[in-house]
Amino acid sequence: MTGLCGAVGPTASHLRELADDLVHNGDERVDPVTRERVEFASVRHPKAVSTPTTATEDGGVAVRVWGDLWGDEPESGYRTVEGDAATYCAERYREVGLDFLDGLNGNFAGALYDESEETVTLFTDRLATRPIYIYTGDEAVVFSTSIQSLPLHPAVDTDFEVDYLTEYFALKRPFGLKTPLSDVEMLHPGSSMTIDVDDGTTSIDRYWTPHYDPVDASRSEFAARLAETMKTVVEDRTDREETNGLLLSGGSDSRLLLAAFDALDIPVRTYHLNEWENREADIARRAADVVGAEYEFLERDETYQARSLESSPSLVNFDGYFNQHHAGGFAEKLRSECDYLFTGHYGDTLFKATHFRTPNIDLGGLGSFELPVERPIRGLDEYVAHRVSDAPEYLSSPKSVEDVYYDNVTQRGRAVVDHGVEYPSLRDATVCSRYPISNSTSGFFYHATAQMLPSGTPFLDNRLIDLFLQIPPKDLVRGNLINRATTLLCPELGDLPHGRSLVPIRYPFVFQWGTELLRDFVGRHFGREDGQSHWSDGPWTDHGELVRQQPFIGETIDANEERIRSLPFLSWEGVQQCYEAHQRGEDRMKDLYTLVTFLEMPLLDRLEGIEPARDETDETDERDESSESHEAETPNDVTP
Repeated sequence: MTGLCGAVGPTASHLRELADDLVHNGDERVDPVTRERVEFASVRHPKAVSTPTTATEDGGVAVRVWGDLWGDEPESGYRTVEGDAATYCAERYREVGLDFLDGLNGNFAGALYDESEETVTLFTDRLATRPIYIYTGDEAVVFSTSIQSLPLHPAVDTDFEVDYLTEYFALKRPFGLKTPLSDVEMLHPGSSMTIDVDDGTTSIDRYWTPHYDPVDASRSEFAARLAETMKTVVEDRTDREETNGLLLSGGSDSRLLLAAFDALDIPVRTYHLNEWENREADIARRAADVVGAEYEFLERDETYQARSLESSPSLVNFDGYFNQHHAGGFAEKLRSECDYLFTGHYGDTLFKATHFRTPNIDLGGLGSFELPVERPIRGLDEYVAHRVSDAPEYLSSPKSVEDVYYDNVTQRGRAVVDHGVEYPSLRDATVCSRYPISNSTSGFFYHATAQMLPSGTPFLDNRLIDLFLQIPPKDLVRGNLINRATTLLCPELGDLPHGRSLVPIRYPFVFQWGTELLRDFVGRHFGREDGQSHWSDGPWTDHGELVRQQPFIGETIDANEERIRSLPFLSWEGVQQCYEAHQRGEDRMKDLYTLVTFLEMPLLDRLEGIEPARDETDETDERDESSESHEAETPNDVTP
């Protein structure tokens, strides 16, 4: 695992408990800062370390950064940042103070100690793609990018907050700054928190707020801007002397990245994950062949998901469930073959606006589908109704999901404050609902992949976020922008169909949408001719069928019966009803996957005061605490 952790206060001297918990693969580099009443550290992949971080100690300023810093946009204009991110941040802080955050472009979390001011400042990027979870107590302010590590610090006295557990089990994630742990909140996206070392008081400064301001331009213009911006972003993110990998599906988002690599003439190794070489895999292979990229099929065997359940819950920040660590079973292979792994994550969220509210057409026995037309949300009642859903029957909560959400959202004039996050207007809260990025149900894929090796998605670059904020809803919902941009960069890739459709992606949106509906209808009513019921014709496992065919979910529930019965917010009878309903044919997969992920989190033992047994031969016991940076030496394989 990698991340950022630390504490400020009289009991700050327990950094090791936090940092050791972020060491997962065994070769991460731990870079600590230790002062009186202050300790913090970054834990990074060895390949992510470019220069020694001791340069950040000059002038009484110490900085540690976890993540990637690609560029900066001061008044003189945008420039690419090369070298160590912590060193750059320290230099800019000496020049302009905390205003250095305003123009930073990257996915990062950081901590900065100013000796002359006796302050520690925590900061994160615009969308909080690397969330920092903060416990504020009487004895210390303790923070970590892994919420599960916080109870390891002796100053942390926390327990479950049932209201936010209600949202987690019903909505598959908490929202905004709230977490299911008492006195623990996430740092506001696009902000910094400054902690006074002497008295522990804190202050928040927001340096960026999203504002949706569409401009009048044609779809062709938006597609051209997307193509050129993606090309620039990929070029800035790559080192031609390193090996770049790409998780390639048969869809559009990762194909746009492939087109950018091709346009830049940068080699890339592509990988496709699937149970079998279905149509989706065939299209991914054909896409790689078109540009002459290396391609490898990574086959998930029938126990892949069960093994993932054994390892993935330790990485979860209540931001999804175990199966979303999609490539976790191939961690060692990807680490050995790639210096950096690219994904197309969040492309559909931004440039296809999959989070917009659209009308649902229900045709009864024939099925249902979404119309590609935005239904604007007008008023808090519609806003909350769009967000909430019923809680599973195994949850015993004094409040409904709707009541919990209403308790956490309010309007202040035009502004909307949702779970502690402030948006300029209801429209901004709707369109920018992935601010912070943890509001997404797929956040765990992004977070878990970053634990395996240096990785990320170009779609979360500031320049692409700024472009998204300028595109009208109609062009986001049905503008075909990603497909258009792909075709502009590489026309040959535009000649291939999307994995879900029957026509080349260069065809107009209406043909894409129509053939997707046709394929969905045929698949739903006429079945497939593959060999296993949990195989699909797309990139994902049919998890509903997998749960019915394999016993690992039922076995996990049975193994945790005592725990379920002991937790006041869970009902053993309700768990049984949920599982049995799924076995009878109802779709309860998400409820079950959320439950078993929760039950397998190390956090539960830590809140009970039961720490996992440590290997007495662990070589990390012999690490030099006084060194400015040191490496974990005992491997702990993340591969499921």
